[in-house]
Amino acid sequence: MTEEINLSELGGYKGLINSSYNKIWNEIPRIKEEYAYDRDSIGFAHWFFSNILNIDEQKIGELITDDFDDWGIDAININNDEDVIELYQFKFPTKETNIDNEVGQNEILTFLNGYKICSSGNIPDRTNINLTNKIIEITESEIFNYKLIFVTFTKGLGYHAKEVLDREFKLIQSTGNEIEFEIFDSKKITNRNYVSKRKTKDFEITLNQIASGTGFMSTDIAQCYSIYAKLDEIADICQIHNDVIFDENVRLFHGVNSNYNKGIISSAKNDFENFHLYNNGIVMLSTKVRNNDSSKKVKIENPKVVNGCQTMNSLLEAKRQNDNKLEGTVLVKIIEITDPLIRQNVSIYLNSQTEIKDSYLISNLPIILNLQDELTSKGYFLERQANQLSLLKASLSKKDRETKLGKGDSKVINLELAIQVYATFYENLGNVAKLNKAKLFNIKTNLEKIFKNLNSEKVSYSYEIYKLVTNKITNYRQYRRNNDKKEFLNYMHINESEINDYLFMNTGDMFILTACSLIIKKEYPNKESEPIDEELINKIIRRSIIIIKNLVLSDQTGKPPATLTKNNLFHRRIIEKINA
Repeated sequence: MTEEINLSELGGYKGLINSSYNKIWNEIPRIKEEYAYDRDSIGFAHWFFSNILNIDEQKIGELITDDFDDWGIDAININNDEDVIELYQFKFPTKETNIDNEVGQNEILTFLNGYKICSSGNIPDRTNINLTNKIIEITESEIFNYKLIFVTFTKGLGYHAKEVLDREFKLIQSTGNEIEFEIFDSKKITNRNYVSKRKTKDFEITLNQIASGTGFMSTDIAQCYSIYAKLDEIADICQIHNDVIFDENVRLFHGVNSNYNKGIISSAKNDFENFHLYNNGIVMLSTKVRNNDSSKKVKIENPKVVNGCQTMNSLLEAKRQNDNKLEGTVLVKIIEITDPLIRQNVSIYLNSQTEIKDSYLISNLPIILNLQDELTSKGYFLERQANQLSLLKASLSKKDRETKLGKGDSKVINLELAIQVYATFYENLGNVAKLNKAKLFNIKTNLEKIFKNLNSEKVSYSYEIYKLVTNKITNYRQYRRNNDKKEFLNYMHINESEINDYLFMNTGDMFILTACSLIIKKEYPNKESEPIDEELINKIIRRSIIIIKNLVLSDQTGKPPATLTKNNLFHRRIIEKINA
């Protein structure tokens, strides 16, 4: 576990942790009311998933297991993309004075006991239904790697907690099991939340040329400058402008525990004379560059790093570890360019051969840029890049936010979710979208299929129906948490004794959307070109839910509902049933 830079080291923001605590504390009651949570810890978990990990609300509802008899496991993410089971424990102090406390050994032991239950597949008799279903799902997933994530708005682990954790991890690892641990303490949570909410800004940096001269090449659309800059200068720029300089990069810092970044840090500290030989360099884009050969200075306006985020952040860490000193040089290529399409392509091509999340790459494709423009003209906001929405919100007044984004962000469409929903509704890829959405982006045939007919009309239509589907799922979850909230019972015309027939609702969003799509295409083929008829769509959603319920009840495989709603065969059964 590597300590993150304290905010005081980034500019002396005193009291920010206390301010962050109070903001979260004031937000928790609203979250509890909106989602019918009965515990502050669940409200804090929802806040964390939404604000720190940027997980959408429907996914959050699937993750949470916090309830009576949860055995210390508050949330579980079966991460098929990364082939790891992520177990979460959340602690949020009820008093501001308690944020200076430390996590004790008993809390760690409880968490580890929960891990042993989840990994063994042996479910104790007194286990709540959400955790029970997750453990069954874990057993059937055949994923054996675990990551324990402890989220606490306190100082973190105390001495005894660390000792217990180290001892238990050694025992677990001695059996050959793969297990990791990550902690989000008050400082780390505050850092992440603060950085994500910063505004964009206009700024200029100056780099000193260390080599004998600046390399230069000019074309009709761009001017390229190549220099060797001091590692110390690059680290300082990263620290000062980290909030905006990577806005056009397809990925952010992977952290100091990445083996690749460990190598950068080590060579910067211990073999700095040869650093420029080992490193591929840094690429910056700018709308204006001024080069002065006589003074050997290059001034760069509003630079955006599109390649070299790992290098720059690793240099910042190396400087911190090396008593704030850093020697050596690195190659920096600065491209002066205004053409937005070429800028996007530069980012794509420079990163297309690295291991990154493929949905980030498509955000720079012309078809996505065009989709963004079309959706904007329809009154939607396509969140094409990570943190784009939070940055925009920070720059707008409350009134302007509601005008641009809709009440409660109702006009915001996240790009990754938009592709999932479109692929489910129009391309019969609901099983892929639910089980392993990465395959929508990194399997060529899937991506070609999606791009062939992708347009703003279909994206907005499928997304509006998806919102109606998730509204019913939210009603279902609200009832499960608070039996006074009977919207779902009334909608389905059922009584309380029948609610367990609908367990699939918790994870069934994409399969319900699949059924809706099939019914609409079969019985109302012209409706897609007309405005959404909510009354009709809600009737179709009810029919879809009933169809899936009956298929679940008649299923002979013995798989739990949470597994069936991610199962290829069950997906095919839905298609066959409706098309029969």
